[in-house]
Amino acid sequence: MLSQPAFLIDNKLYGRKKMQMVGFMMDFILFIIPAFKFEYYTSKAGIKGFQAMYFLSSFFNQFGPNCVTFLVAAEVYPTPIRATAHGFSAACGKLGALLAAVMYNYITVRQKFYVVPWFGLGGVLVTLFFLPDTTGLDLKEQERRWQYIRAGRESDYHGVAVHPKHLSLWERFRGVGKHYNADLDYQQKIEEMRADWESSQARRADEKAGHYDDDDVHDDGIWSSDVSTYFEKTSRSPMMRPNEKQVPEGEGLNGYVNDKAE
Repeated sequence: MLSQPAFLIDNKLYGRKKMQMVGFMMDFILFIIPAFKFEYYTSKAGIKGFQAMYFLSSFFNQFGPNCVTFLVAAEVYPTPIRATAHGFSAACGKLGALLAAVMYNYITVRQKFYVVPWFGLGGVLVTLFFLPDTTGLDLKEQERRWQYIRAGRESDYHGVAVHPKHLSLWERFRGVGKHYNADLDYQQKIEEMRADWESSQARRADEKAGHYDDDDVHDDGIWSSDVSTYFEKTSRSPMMRPNEKQVPEGEGLNGYVNDKAE
């Protein structure tokens, strides 16, 4: 059973959000039918149909919310609070299970079938309106967006994490998707990479001058010669620009930036 979610959960035509909505909707349908035909499905004539619906509801529960909620909770929260927020989300789920177990002691079997389906329908609506779709979205890009949000600059982020296909309906209603701009995002990535490169060059200069902490370990070997040459030629700092030959703005890093984005 685990192979089906693994095959489709990262599929761009299906993905996390659709998988959860389909799972909730099928659970709603498969419980609402016997609720209003309870005498028939508990009789000898309908017991096989009842068993089939029970097995299918179990399948779609696993092939939907039970699989997706655990994964999405590990993706939608920013890194500094991810473990805590994931644990809180799991605790809310356990609390719901506890409340159901207690409540079911005070209602009949038929009443349970009247109550349970609406949680499935509620799950569909909550998923539809409030769950962002992280299918195909790099966690690094998601974290990059959170950095802008934590800095109070949410509207300055223009990357793919605010592309409408990754946003919830609530976020679209708030106008978050209007900030998406691939060209501005490309320029931002270059400037962010330039800042990282200049920091690495400054550290190297300090190390050569003997002004550094032996306990500090920095990996500055991530920059290829092409990237370093581009930043040297387009640097605004004369100390980091050994020659004056300029590279036209917007050229030279397309492949590198796209590779990082992917």
